[in-house]
Amino acid sequence: MPRFADWSSNQNRAYNHLRDDAQQPIVEEKHIQNLADLFVRHNAHKLLGIHLIHGHFKIPHGTVLLGFNFEQPRGRWAKVTPIEQIDLSTVHGHIFVVGEDGLCAYEYQESPLPDLSSVGRGFLDDLVGYLTEHCITGLIGLQVLGECNDQSMSELILDQGTVMLGSSAVKGCVSTRIIGWKFEMVDGNPRVCQSNERHAEMTSGNHKVSNAGKPLPKLDNVDDLKSALLEAGVL
Repeated sequence: MPRFADWSSNQNRAYNHLRDDAQQPIVEEKHIQNLADLFVRHNAHKLLGIHLIHGHFKIPHGTVLLGFNFEQPRGRWAKVTPIEQIDLSTVHGHIFVVGEDGLCAYEYQESPLPDLSSVGRGFLDDLVGYLTEHCITGLIGLQVLGECNDQSMSELILDQGTVMLGSSAVKGCVSTRIIGWKFEMVDGNPRVCQSNERHAEMTSGNHKVSNAGKPLPKLDNVDDLKSALLEAGVL
């Protein structure tokens, strides 16, 4: 996998050129099924999945979108973070897009990279080859799975950040489309998991989480985040 430092200098440029998920075309089912077979064949399905390439806002120069997990409820908060404030030894690429120089991360995670030694050596070449051959390098990216990926998750948009929450804990929102897929092997056959990641919007029609139409206050920590989500009626 590419290291953080390999791409961080260009990450904000990469993120700022991403389409919103609503602007991306539908991912054809044949590609999802073919990728399920590829992931299972290379024993990559337990650690890696695919993600709809998309962004939701512009981020300033010298920053990256960095996520970290929290509990009660279990979730993942990704927020715009200055690179100079990050210990590069403690993060890894979370979502990758195929670029001119191979796989490049446009979102990161605060945790060590999982041990990928069990993944077939030809996996990345086969994945990049498939995405390139079918002209979907701008549509489907590679995602490193984490602790939150054992259940269906809903992505909510904040100011300069996103939050992933277990779908069963989210209120006052509607799912708009699937943005993340995982795979499994059942009876020797590759299969797309029923649990996945979905983008969600407030039933009020707001694309971003807001409180009675007003932007959320500044969020300095997880407690602030949880309080704001409770006040907005989505948690």
